[in-house]
Amino acid sequence: MNIKHHPTDQTLMDYASGTMSQAMELLVATHMTVCPHCRGKVAEFETMGGAVLENVTRMEMADHSLDHVMAMLERETANENPAVQELPVTRRIAVGESITGSAMPSIPTPLVKFLPDNVLSLEDVPWKTLAPGVKHFQLKSVESKGTVRLMKIAPGVSIPDHGHHGHEMTLLLKGSYIDDIGRFRAGDVADLDDDVDHQPIADTAEECICLIATDAPMKFSGFLPKLLQPFFGI
Repeated sequence: MNIKHHPTDQTLMDYASGTMSQAMELLVATHMTVCPHCRGKVAEFETMGGAVLENVTRMEMADHSLDHVMAMLERETANENPAVQELPVTRRIAVGESITGSAMPSIPTPLVKFLPDNVLSLEDVPWKTLAPGVKHFQLKSVESKGTVRLMKIAPGVSIPDHGHHGHEMTLLLKGSYIDDIGRFRAGDVADLDDDVDHQPIADTAEECICLIATDAPMKFSGFLPKLLQPFFGI
């Protein structure tokens, strides 16, 4: 698979550190299933992060270990049954088994558990019409700020011109589209911030299917898309 567009280094660092929303994690993990380049980068960032954490821990133990022990003893003396403070759990969506070859799998592994049990291919998705030539399916089970959805665009159809109130990532699963940024094909990721406006159009005879994760609603410039936006949650 000839992937030309990848998530930014900052996005991959956020994934490696576990600081992303689950919606964004899902998209990055799905992309990494077919992208050895990004798997390698994330592995590097995880190694770097571990080294930095180890150095910081050593410095803290060298400089403050006695103070830490004394403070813990004082707290235990003051309260025989101190409350246990749980550390936050970092959500991580596992990357699927590495896929090599020229084609995207019908349903990449990270997506499987977020789709209905009877969905065995992208054609089985219970699509809902969003506009003429455009259908979507929102993944409801993703616990996340923002949304993550599948979108299917018929050949020659375009998404209305829009910008973003925050971070938007789009992973191409099938077909292709073209916009002011370039041409995106299966495996490619458009990693966009709130400075970008675009109007993707499915540019081949094949339908275009994308996985789209956002952390804020889109900004549509046309009156009709703005009017319908609250009804479709985009």
